[in-house]
Amino acid sequence: MAARFLGSLRRRIRCAMHDAAANRRHVRGEQRFLVARHVDGRPRFNEVLLAWAAAHVPEARARYELRLLPLALRDPARYALHLPWLQDPVEAWSPRAYRQALRLTAACDRHGIPTVNRVERLAAATKSRACALMAAAGVRTPRAAPIDDADLFRRTLLGLELPILVRDDAGHAGPDALEDGEVVRCDTLAEARAVDLARFARPVAIEFVETRDPRDGLYRKYRYVAAGDRGAPHHLQVMQHWFVQGRGQLYSEAIRDEDAAYLAGPDPNHALLQRARRALGLDVVAFDYAYDPEGRVVVWEANPFPFFHFLPGRRAYRTPAVERAFAAILQLHHERAGLPAPEVLRRWLPEPAGAPA
Repeated sequence: MAARFLGSLRRRIRCAMHDAAANRRHVRGEQRFLVARHVDGRPRFNEVLLAWAAAHVPEARARYELRLLPLALRDPARYALHLPWLQDPVEAWSPRAYRQALRLTAACDRHGIPTVNRVERLAAATKSRACALMAAAGVRTPRAAPIDDADLFRRTLLGLELPILVRDDAGHAGPDALEDGEVVRCDTLAEARAVDLARFARPVAIEFVETRDPRDGLYRKYRYVAAGDRGAPHHLQVMQHWFVQGRGQLYSEAIRDEDAAYLAGPDPNHALLQRARRALGLDVVAFDYAYDPEGRVVVWEANPFPFFHFLPGRRAYRTPAVERAFAAILQLHHERAGLPAPEVLRRWLPEPAGAPA
C-alpha cells in the first residue's frame, strides 16, 4: 500500500511539473480552457493535439491550461470552458476521481462555464449502453447484454445467438486484446460456458456480426471522428482477421488508394453517425463501423477518448485527416466557449452537419 501511494505521488509530482512548465510556456491571457486531468487517467493522452495546436494555431494553444484533479475552481472568471480529459468511463477506473470530476463540473456549472464531454455522460459509451442508445435512434449496432448473472449467461447466452464476443463493458481493447484475453470469441456453447468471467470487471456479451467483404474476403473497419456537428473520416483499416486493429493491418497500393479515397471526402455515413453522437449525448466521439455483406452499416463502438497520432512513411497520407479532426475539435471548443475561433482553422475544417454526406 505504501509503495503504491509513493508511486502515485511520484507520478503526480512529475505530471504537475510537466503541466506547470507547459502552462508557463504556452498559456496566457484570460478566457482560458481549463483542462482537468488525473495522474491515473492517462494524463498525457491528448498532448499530440496540443503540440499540433502549438505549431499551427498558437493563439488557440494559449487557452489550454493543464491542471490535475483534485482541483478547486479558485478563479472562475479566468475560464471560458471546462475540458475533463479523462479516460472513459471515469467511475470504472476510479470512483474517487469520478467524484472529484463531478465536483469540478458542478462548480463550473454554477459559474456558467460550459463543459465538453461531461464526465457523467461518458458511461454512455460503454458497450451495452452505447449499443442500446444508438439502436433506439435507428443506428444498427450489435446486440449487447451485460453479464450480471454468470449462471444465467451460461444457460441462455442472454438471448444472443452464437457466435458472440465476451469483453469488458467499459474501456477499449488494446492492440494485444485477443492474446491477453480482453476480447474472447465464442463460436460454440461449450466455449461460452468455459469463458473465465472473473477476469472481466464487468463482462458483457456482444453479438458477432459478420462483416467480411464478399468482394475479396477481407475485413474493413472505418473510423469517423465527430466534434459537435462537424465530423470527418479518420482512417480505414483492412485485415484478414475479424478483429480489425492498427497492428497487423494490410497494406497495398490498392488499399492505400481506397483509404485515401475515403479520407478525401465527407464520410458517406456522416448524418447517421451524427445521429449516433446525439443519442449518446457526447460532444467529441469517434465511431468505428463496418459494412455487412449486404452493404448495411454496423456501428461497433463509440470512443469519447480516441487515440490520435501522426504516422510516418507510407501512411503519412493520413496526416490531413488527423489535422481535420484537430481543427474540428479546436473549433468546437471555441464555439462552446462563446469565443471566436482563429481564422486559420478554416484551412483544415471539415464541413458541419447539413453538408452533403
